[in-house]
Amino acid sequence: SGVSLHVRAGTSLALVGSTGAGKSTLADLILGVLVPDIGSVTIGGVEPSTAISNAPGAITYVPQDIAVVNGTIRDNVALGLPPDLVLDDRIWEALERAQLAKFLSEQREGLDTFVGEHGMRLSGGQRQRLGLARALYTRPRLIVLDEATSALDVETEQAVAKTLSDLEGDVTLVIVAHRL
Repeated sequence: SGVSLHVRAGTSLALVGSTGAGKSTLADLILGVLVPDIGSVTIGGVEPSTAISNAPGAITYVPQDIAVVNGTIRDNVALGLPPDLVLDDRIWEALERAQLAKFLSEQREGLDTFVGEHGMRLSGGQRQRLGLARALYTRPRLIVLDEATSALDVETEQAVAKTLSDLEGDVTLVIVAHRL
């Protein structure tokens, strides 16, 4: 209630607080999932839905619980894209930035590694990094991360934090978390 903020392009905003404080609700407003009863939300001067339709892939979302399809790493990173738009080099780039490439390069199948139903062949942290790679694949301008590193061990979380830090200046980040 009564929230007003301006996030400059290429900067980061952390929404930190306890459960029920409204962090995810604010993220949903930014993404256009929810429409405010009063006031407005704009991205680049337009409503979120318009921003999304004007520039597909420029706004991405990484939730705490990643939806994983019963298929390969390639299928999951490029989820929803037509096959002619799927580029293996870009998938590897996204996996590298998400700190998942090393694990996959050690797998005999690489991008064709089968993840199993609901990603059961991956750890929770690997699923979260897969979700981050999916978000990074489209080279977005805005990424909203909602508790997207909660299942990572400390070392991997630090590596992902470095990746996110490296995006500063190029990508606007909205990070929802219970802790800094």
